[in-house]
Amino acid sequence: MKKQLNLICILIFFFVGLSLVPSIYSMGNGFVDGFKEQMSQAEEAHGQGTAHINAEILSPLALNLWPKSLTSDKLLNQKDQEWYPASHIKTLVWAKSKDVGIARYVSFLALIGLFFIIKAIIQFYKLINAINHEVIFDWMNVRRLNRIGRNLLISFVMTQTYMLMNYWTATRLFELEGYEHNLWCDFQSMTLIMGLIALLVGRIFAIGLQMKEEQELTI
Repeated sequence: MKKQLNLICILIFFFVGLSLVPSIYSMGNGFVDGFKEQMSQAEEAHGQGTAHINAEILSPLALNLWPKSLTSDKLLNQKDQEWYPASHIKTLVWAKSKDVGIARYVSFLALIGLFFIIKAIIQFYKLINAINHEVIFDWMNVRRLNRIGRNLLISFVMTQTYMLMNYWTATRLFELEGYEHNLWCDFQSMTLIMGLIALLVGRIFAIGLQMKEEQELTI
């Protein structure tokens, strides 16, 4: 029984870690590319005054798009040098920092969301470790499940707040022919569902423990 539990937990850890790779990779690349771009622009504009530097610094902005037509654009295939009908769903543009405004600073919300996911993983590890030591129906496990649920919900709120700010900025600055902005492209429903499930299981554990304590008092 423990071997099956440990195998399932290993798979959960593996796939949760795998799901974090794209976010970590994109945030890391975005930070490095943004830093290089801003340093390059600052060096080029060094002799033209501070005001000009501030006006010309660019910030990355993600556009989540939905094509009004399935053949909104064309894509050149380097293998056969032919153009193919294509549609852009996610696009990264470099907008002027002064136009992006406060939205360029809210990317730290995504990092906070990632931090709370890591906290949830740590609590999950502690929960599985307790179960392996045959400590199952215990109030500490209830608290761990509640912490897992809260951490996942906080991560969901932080991530979606960042996405909403990005969406609001994109709709304010850009209007592309043949496309409309898509709010739901980055909706992280899985984090929300997993958080609610953890809270539900924690509540079930708590009800079971209360019933057990009441029976022991009755006896």
